Amino acid sequence: MKRTENIQKALLVNPWVYDFKAFDFWNKPVGLLIVANILRCSGIKVTLLDCMDRNSPYYKTAAKTDAFGRGKYANEIVGKPDIFAAVPRFYKRYGMPEALFINTLKQMPQPDIVFVTSSMTYWYPGVFNAIRILKEIFPKIPVVLGGIYATLCTDHAREKSGADVVLEGPAETRLPKLLAEFGINNLPLCDPYGMVPDFSVYGNLPYGVVLTSRGCPFNCTYCAIKILCPEFKTLSPAAVLEQISALSGMTDNIALFDDALLFNKDLPELLDMIGKKNFGLQFHASNGLHCRFLDENIASMMYRADFKTMYLSLETINPEVQQSTGGKVSTDEFVNSVSILKKAGFASDALHAYILYGMPGQSHEEVIASIRLCQHLSIHPHLCEFSPIPHTQEYENTGFNEKTDPLYHNNLFYTWYYPEPKIELYRRIKRLLT
Repeated sequence: MKRTENIQKALLVNPWVYDFKAFDFWNKPVGLLIVANILRCSGIKVTLLDCMDRNSPYYKTAAKTDAFGRGKYANEIVGKPDIFAAVPRFYKRYGMPEALFINTLKQMPQPDIVFVTSSMTYWYPGVFNAIRILKEIFPKIPVVLGGIYATLCTDHAREKSGADVVLEGPAETRLPKLLAEFGINNLPLCDPYGMVPDFSVYGNLPYGVVLTSRGCPFNCTYCAIKILCPEFKTLSPAAVLEQISALSGMTDNIALFDDALLFNKDLPELLDMIGKKNFGLQFHASNGLHCRFLDENIASMMYRADFKTMYLSLETINPEVQQSTGGKVSTDEFVNSVSILKKAGFASDALHAYILYGMPGQSHEEVIASIRLCQHLSIHPHLCEFSPIPHTQEYENTGFNEKTDPLYHNNLFYTWYYPEPKIELYRRIKRLLT
């Protein structure tokens, strides 16, 4: 990797999504924003170029946004990889038009270092394209790649991405060592764990994302959180409240994106503080709540804090699959949670459930039964198409290995078109969801 003499300016890039579908469901590059916070603590000037920012200041027209800050991405149809030949849908580049991305880079001052993040493993074409363009415009500037894809498919990223450095694991633990190689030592953390994202790098912000914790205590067979963030750790309620206070002047919506929000023992204290502050914000528990830890007190406090949407992790109602995949929830616990939330005051429209589909050996009858349970309870079921995630037990069950092209991890492709199309089943299940 080419070293610069001094790091004063850093460019942070969130690349495009290449896929058959994409929607801005409170999606912000939290890991990259944590990097922004750490860099600023060290006195480095940070510029963010987020290809997935629907409200980017580089756009001439404002994006359409719903009452909770979400919306559709701009997109361009691109060539479909041969692996996806059987999928009868357009393959698209979601986010900022490529020409606008290039023009924006050409007009900005040359940075001293570039950080590129990555998300889903099968979205790597967007990462590769961004790095290729960055290398063309800033050929002498080092490019550092981190994030989910970089952590789960490290060898693939190092061999094919074009990045000078590939960082695996949480940014707050990997970044200080990298910066030390540039002579930046004794890096001060802006909070106890380096967990706070810096949203000040945005202009127009339709929503903010807050973490009260990192990691998860569970070991679900289809999830890679233990690889991405091995340690479960929490922020103090005061530190979380400080984030919310800062965001309250920027947006009306806050999504709590924890992997295990209800497992945080300090959550009651935090909810009490939020309720007393009366921010006037709309909160969203968007990342799959663990029903086992939901009780009447927590539900009432979340209702008083003005949570508008509650997403529960159901995954399946099959008790054998529930136990074999980690024992995170039972059907009785799920049904009881719905009852508790409704008793607390939440209307059916506010309640949602995630249902897993397409896991190896999973029957479609099981999925249909799970959907019908949600409909019986008058809450919204959402199908989570299974994505084979490297380093998980379920990934091994697919027969894939470290040499498998990450495009095979694409959830829509794997569940509905691999190894052969399942069109009629797809239509049957989709009709149940409408």
